[in-house]
Amino acid sequence: MITQDNISEVINQLSDKDKKRIKNNIDVKEYGVLELQVFNAGSITTIKLTNDCYRYRNVSDHGDCILELSDIASYLD
Repeated sequence: MITQDNISEVINQLSDKDKKRIKNNIDVKEYGVLELQVFNAGSITTIKLTNDCYRYRNVSDHGDCILELSDIASYLD
């Protein structure tokens, strides 16, 4: 589950490819949907870049979150 307490840790778990994609698409895409997939051996974080906030309005029901791409970029190292 993604919360305010662990948001920076979750964002920093993204792959270098995804981090570069975020920085390159700030002007093109408006939102980022962060998905945390937890397994017995660990967790994987993925991101979807989108302009359609309405489509992903219920992601918080599953413990994921949607943020503006500029907010996500501010958490990157």
